Amino acid sequence: MITARDLRNPDATCVRSAETPVDAARGTAAPGVGALPGRRPDEKPTGMLADRRVAVGAVTQGMPPP
Repeated sequence: MITARDLRNPDATCVRSAETPVDAARGTAAPGVGALPGRRPDEKPTGMLADRRVAVGAVTQGMPPP
């Protein structure tokens, strides 16, 4: 039986809480990446950051394109 552990990527790129929205956008721009796990400074997970959230946040905050 396949488990979630079998499907996960052990080398997953994460977005750190101190990174800028542009850094996060670059991380989600890679082919096949639609979301990144978020991490606090103590490396504990905080959730997922989706490319849609980055785009909507940038538009609603009036950020210019990178």
